[in-house]
Amino acid sequence: MTGIKPLSFPQNANPPEEKRSHFPFSATPPPAAQPAQPAAPRPADSATRMKQLEQMLQEAQGRAEIIEKEAYDKAYLAGEKAGMTLGKKRAEQILESLEETLQGVEASLASIEQTFAEAAMDIARHIAEKIIGSTIEQDHGKLLQVALQAAAQLPDTSALKIAVSSEDYASFKRLLDDSESLAVLTSDDATASGSCRIVSQQQDILIDPVAAVASYMKQLTPAMLSEMSQRAASNIPRPEDGNDDTTAD
Repeated sequence: MTGIKPLSFPQNANPPEEKRSHFPFSATPPPAAQPAQPAAPRPADSATRMKQLEQMLQEAQGRAEIIEKEAYDKAYLAGEKAGMTLGKKRAEQILESLEETLQGVEASLASIEQTFAEAAMDIARHIAEKIIGSTIEQDHGKLLQVALQAAAQLPDTSALKIAVSSEDYASFKRLLDDSESLAVLTSDDATASGSCRIVSQQQDILIDPVAAVASYMKQLTPAMLSEMSQRAASNIPRPEDGNDDTTAD
């Protein structure tokens, strides 16, 4: 049995020719590759995405509300503090104004009380003078009694004289004659009616009850006015005497 020889092809063998169309047209090129279109989202993925967006929106709104509330609280606290400070300052100004007004009223009241007190003392003095003058005018015996009591205090009663006005001479003459006094009665135009003078060798004493009362009231008036002012001041409560309910912040 003879061996099989392998097939061999000559190296210059031409490749098979491409079969061309019998029509005078160029060969139709193959279709170009189209870009891949994204896949349409599935309904389940869209719903999940919407829920995520809604949740993110709610969280953003919640954070915005928190920030807004914090800003409001801070502004409210700052405004409240500023309002309290302003109100406190305004209240202090009002209290100072009221205190000044009260002090002015107290000063006015003190001045009015002083004026009324002085007027009352003047009236009291005039009333006292009127009463004493009327009493002496109606009864010269009281004046003569005072004069004799004053004369008894003198160290030397010899050559004692009692000088009265010409208007009172007759009345004093009758009274002196009825008494046991050895004094000599004389008329003196320089002596006012309702008064008399005790004249001795050493002294010359004027007995004038009306003038004495007026002088006494004049000396007594300042002391009485001062005491009245002190009593009035003690009855007026001072602002600093009250309870201080304000507390420091």
